[in-house]
Amino acid sequence: MALRYALTALAILLGQCQSMVAQADRTPMLEIRVDTPKWVNGCLDLTVERANVSAQTLYLPEWDGVIFSLATKLVHNDLSKKDQEIWQDFSGLSDIVYPNADSLATGSKTADHFCLPETFAVVNQQARTRRQVPVLGRLKIVAGYFASEDDWRAYKAENEKHWPTPRRSPSASLEIPVPCSRQSECIAPCTIPPPITEGERYVVPDVFEFRKEWNERGKALADTLSQKYPACKN
Repeated sequence: MALRYALTALAILLGQCQSMVAQADRTPMLEIRVDTPKWVNGCLDLTVERANVSAQTLYLPEWDGVIFSLATKLVHNDLSKKDQEIWQDFSGLSDIVYPNADSLATGSKTADHFCLPETFAVVNQQARTRRQVPVLGRLKIVAGYFASEDDWRAYKAENEKHWPTPRRSPSASLEIPVPCSRQSECIAPCTIPPPITEGERYVVPDVFEFRKEWNERGKALADTLSQKYPACKN
């Protein structure tokens, strides 16, 4: 049951994120501003400000207001395929859906403080592995919003009737560099995206955290990848 629940929740979350990112290329009515992030006591400390730059009141969702993604290098099993860069969501997602939203008047702004982890876990359910991925390189911040009260209420009414569905609303995005943590062995800026193998995903909720064999296999995979794809340039 736990595995089935995790798979269902993951499918919903992926749909939500794809919807938000797909809308991020449109001219945003919301602007994201970030102070200089810094590592403090093992977490990336930063404040994200969302400002309404439109001529109308916007509505900010409570349950997926800000999502963080990390630029990663997708490593294919087929060696003939070229590695490619993909964004891997790792923070701001939840399997609990709250359909409420807060209004943000024209010219107004709201700020939230975040403390992002040094690493996050990815799971490959087919290979039965779970391992930690370091937060380094480039970070993308995506903030969703509803363009009107009618849009928000229509979404809320839809989700109150049946199982939550992906939200197709606009979003704003911002990319920032991740500073090197004290744990990093790099002298130069840590700009190389960490590797992600085919089938690895960030899972919410992480029901695989206490599976010893999965974590052991993941640790072995992480050691192999760190040798093949070093985090620092030579």
